[in-house]
Amino acid sequence: MSCTRCGAAITPGAKFCPACGRAVPPEPFAPAPAVAVAPAAWTGGAMPGYEPPTAAIDASGLVVPVDPPKNNGFAVVSLVFGCIWYFWIGSIIALIFGYIAKGQIDASQGQQKGRGFAVAGIVLGWVGMGVLAIIIIALIVSKAN
Repeated sequence: MSCTRCGAAITPGAKFCPACGRAVPPEPFAPAPAVAVAPAAWTGGAMPGYEPPTAAIDASGLVVPVDPPKNNGFAVVSLVFGCIWYFWIGSIIALIFGYIAKGQIDASQGQQKGRGFAVAGIVLGWVGMGVLAIIIIALIVSKAN
């Protein structure tokens, strides 16, 4: 092969002419003919190249999905009624539902959450009952005078 500008000899595979530095156009190539390969006959069973496991699979390491713990509804009701104090009936309801919720949450073995709600409802229920007792005592003392 020779350079088209200066006529100098170019070695095969060179990208530039060694004499003038002109870029050599790439050599055209003929694509290789496609070779037809017959597909392997599959006789069923294991696929070619696949080796089945030799030992039984150990299922003890598998992770079982667990549902996340849900809030106890009685705990939420206890907290709400502990905050409301509707004619102090809310305080009584907060105490009842708070103690029920706390017992259910403790017995659920981690399947329920909301123990803080239940305790807050119980505390607010007792605060409401204490305020009611103070008001009743104040009314009795004021009527006696």
